[in-house]
Amino acid sequence: MSNETTGTQTVQQGVERLSKKDLTQVLLRYVMSAQICFNYETMQSAGWVWSMHPAMKKLYPDDQVLSEKYKSYYKFFNSHPWFGRLILMAALAIETTRDPDATQTAVDVRTGLMGPLAGLGDSIVWVLLPTVVGAIASYSALEGSLVGWVMAIAVNILLWLVFWRLSYTVYDKGISFITEKSQSLAHLTDACAILGIIVIGALTVSTVDVHLAISWTVGDLTQNLDELLNGILPSFMNLITMLAIYLGLDIKGMSPGKMVWIVMIVAIALGAFGICA
Repeated sequence: MSNETTGTQTVQQGVERLSKKDLTQVLLRYVMSAQICFNYETMQSAGWVWSMHPAMKKLYPDDQVLSEKYKSYYKFFNSHPWFGRLILMAALAIETTRDPDATQTAVDVRTGLMGPLAGLGDSIVWVLLPTVVGAIASYSALEGSLVGWVMAIAVNILLWLVFWRLSYTVYDKGISFITEKSQSLAHLTDACAILGIIVIGALTVSTVDVHLAISWTVGDLTQNLDELLNGILPSFMNLITMLAIYLGLDIKGMSPGKMVWIVMIVAIALGAFGICA
């Protein structure tokens, strides 16, 4: 075991595996809080931080070090709750190394995985599974049988248990990967950071929707400013909006909550004056 000094804090570095009891505490907390602490500023991060606390407290006994790490985790996170627990276990596997860059790597991993796994979870758990087993249960009920209903309940319980058991496996395999392939950890950090940037870029295009309504006519030709700017750079106004919000959040005294109100007021004003469509 060695000591690594970061700023004024000393972080003990080395792999000390979390016990199954530690992981069970985390999972129980996650099941209770993954959605109940949901808010429109950080989405699921409040439940995430509360869930991981028993394990993180064991890994980092120093409250000041722990507080700094929680600041990194208490940022936007939103994924399918069943797959979210797998991401949480992967993050804890990275934190177990107590590497100086472990938290940043873990945050990059969860940022990169939250979108793809949210889509996968929504498709399988929220759409495909209820549709298939629901149809079977419905037709069985029309025939006066409870078999379909019992099967639907059993399939849901079984899938829930599979995800519960898979959570321990993700942690164990994550530890094995990190300890056996420690040389690749630096490359993993870079790869996750790049993936996180790609995901944020994709979210900017797919979730931000800003269009200019300004246009002018020269002779028989009508030109829309929004179309002109998008011809230069696709989703131009989406990018400008995100940059403005990003720079605005860096202003002293600004918070995400205040920024949400500012965006709402500016959007209503621009729409009222016919600047934005």
